[in-house]
Amino acid sequence: MAYLNEEVQNQIRPLLDGLAHEVELKVLTGGDLVVPGRDATGHQAETLGLLRELAELSDKITVTEAPIASDAEAQAAGIDRAPTILFRRKGETRTNLRFAGLPSGYEFTTLLEAIRLVAADEAPEDKVGQLDAPVTLQTFVTPTCPYCPQAVVTAFELALANERVVAEGIEANEFPVLSQRYRISSVPDTIVGGDAERRVLGAQPKRQFVEAVQGATGA
Repeated sequence: MAYLNEEVQNQIRPLLDGLAHEVELKVLTGGDLVVPGRDATGHQAETLGLLRELAELSDKITVTEAPIASDAEAQAAGIDRAPTILFRRKGETRTNLRFAGLPSGYEFTTLLEAIRLVAADEAPEDKVGQLDAPVTLQTFVTPTCPYCPQAVVTAFELALANERVVAEGIEANEFPVLSQRYRISSVPDTIVGGDAERRVLGAQPKRQFVEAVQGATGA
């Protein structure tokens, strides 16, 4: 099954031209066992298919696959949702830029922007500052939401600048149990986890994400 037709491929190639650094998209996959009270494995075959077609359009993009259950990085990072995509430069070991689920619809924009962000020569400015403990930004999105990519990319920018920030886009429909746990009723909705949990509703300016991180951590 082809995911990207010729017209879409021709639109994407110019966006991927001139990537300054090689990018690895590591896809963490799971099995078919359904654990009560937890989400089942999402659309991992479709995710791998989409990413591999995208990688064919640029020699700077590499797609790798690893099972969550036996992957040391996934275990150390506490990743338990499949599929989860890790975004990083090739050769790096960072695990703090993630997307859980199939990046389809408007979230395909998030996929492209994340690749360009990671591949860029200059990292975003660290607006969060010193953090004593890690903080997680979980941004819930849907493929039909045009505002969701902005929220995920903003969280990714913070995570790229500061490795104590973990940014994760989550396809809300694909992981309904997790969405219900946080009472997600509209998207984008970003849960900022720390000692004092915060929430950022909508595609807000970066300063509101920064303030939420600082409020959640007491920074």
